[in-house]
Amino acid sequence: MVLIRCARPVKLAYVLALVVCLIIVFCLTTSSSPQYLPKNLYQKTLITASAAVARVSDIASKRAASAVNNNDANSVQSVSPYPKRVNMGECPPLYGKVNVVVIMVQRSYDTHYKVAQETLRCYLKSTNYSFVLIDLDSDERVNQACKHDQLFFKKHCAAATYLGDSDWTLVLDADTGVVNPNHCIEEWIDPRVDFIFYERFFNWEIASGNYIVKNTPFAKDFLMKWADWQYIQPNNWNGADNGVLQIHILQTVMPYAKQEIINCDKIWRESTGYDTYMAYVTCVKIYLGATRIWPGKLRILHRAHGWVRDGFMTADKFCDSDFMLHGWKLQSIGENGWNSPFTRLPNQSECGSGGYAGWYWRNESRDTTSNIRQSLANFEQSSGKSFPAVARIIPYLTKPDVAECYPGCDKPLDIDS
Repeated sequence: MVLIRCARPVKLAYVLALVVCLIIVFCLTTSSSPQYLPKNLYQKTLITASAAVARVSDIASKRAASAVNNNDANSVQSVSPYPKRVNMGECPPLYGKVNVVVIMVQRSYDTHYKVAQETLRCYLKSTNYSFVLIDLDSDERVNQACKHDQLFFKKHCAAATYLGDSDWTLVLDADTGVVNPNHCIEEWIDPRVDFIFYERFFNWEIASGNYIVKNTPFAKDFLMKWADWQYIQPNNWNGADNGVLQIHILQTVMPYAKQEIINCDKIWRESTGYDTYMAYVTCVKIYLGATRIWPGKLRILHRAHGWVRDGFMTADKFCDSDFMLHGWKLQSIGENGWNSPFTRLPNQSECGSGGYAGWYWRNESRDTTSNIRQSLANFEQSSGKSFPAVARIIPYLTKPDVAECYPGCDKPLDIDS
């Protein structure tokens, strides 16, 4: 007996019809004297049964072929890595035009982010990327398209508004600076998806402030729905746009996981502070599982594997793998005792003139990859030990698994229903 595994399940009705037809054909063709049927009826029945078998077989073949094609389109295909930048060389535009967008409010931008923004300006002078600075208070395009009054949510509407100006957009918080300019943004672009997010190192939360997004209808719709959560977000301690992002991603990549979404939503709405909020983050992470890429939708990078990470974990020391550091909210080097990676701000008149001109690092700020790995390992261990006890949950043990959806818990998985 040969077993054929279809790429996509065939409806039960098709299977039953096939079995019945085969039985009829077998009975008719093996009967040596079908006197119980008139000859013409016997022939018609045989023809009808054979046609039915052929029809069912054809339907099954087409459905299987369609499933294989769909599977190819949605499967995780490998991609060639973008060539790493060498000695501040060119960043070839293999994925089209890339815009770097910083979305801010001018009054805080002028008083908090000079160090971060000066490093970004120096970096951009050595590339062909376009820089867009958006003031949420005064930008005409944004204020025409975005009626949100909470800045965190308006930011994502602004990103959607400018999405069509390039093929890819790197959205950055204003306190994100460049510590190692010998990288290209394309090193983190994945053409299989429309969004690239990353996890924050100290709490496993999917970060909302910095992301890479492709100019597609899906991406624009995702951003606008994210922004519009302003109007339906719970009014408790909810993490603002960052809290929304967790469940927005869960709903987007696992829309059939109805009970799981309900469970995380309940935990989210029960949070009263950071510790209980982290239970919600844990819930989403557990239900997402080990999968980190959903082709055509988004990818979530491991902690410390994005283009940016929090600098405080390594006292702002960096290695060759690092590109940007997050959390620089100061106007000058050494302010408030800050042990910056630099001895002085970049010299903008020298930036982009070749090599590392314009950059001034402290000798001790650049470290080996092995030392940074050890620092991250130590921080990982300590953050795991200090993770809030109330957030150490297993949602399918504390919330319903089948009690609320039985007997239809698996119904959404029947893609033919």
